[in-house]
Amino acid sequence: MADIRIRAPEAGDLAFARRLLQDEGLPVEDLGLDYLKLSATIDGELAGVIGLEDFGELGLLRSLVVSSSARGSGLGRRLVDALEDSVRERGMRELWLLTIDADPFFEKLGYERVERDVAPDAIRGTQEFSSLCPGDAVVMKKTL
Repeated sequence: MADIRIRAPEAGDLAFARRLLQDEGLPVEDLGLDYLKLSATIDGELAGVIGLEDFGELGLLRSLVVSSSARGSGLGRRLVDALEDSVRERGMRELWLLTIDADPFFEKLGYERVERDVAPDAIRGTQEFSSLCPGDAVVMKKTL
């Protein structure tokens, strides 16, 4: 059985995250270690990361990526669950995200599609919302 661990990101995780996100055609222009919130390892090897822009009671989930060798293992779900647990404990009430093609995955985790114009100002003011993701990206939210 594989040893899966979720941990705080380390400086070396940023290059891994950038490479995987670029391979998937996802934005990395403003990605820094400050946005990475959790990293996942399988048998000691880095296999996934998830990021967050924190606005107090609101957050923008971003940069969820899992290595191709770990896809289908449930690692993406575990990263989302761990992030949700972490921010819920701190009092966050809503998580928002933008996606090009992962909406079916997030719908299974309780996220709902919403119109772009209902996103709060804090989310709409992010670089990801305003310029990095295309205008036809699916906007989703989950009440925690």
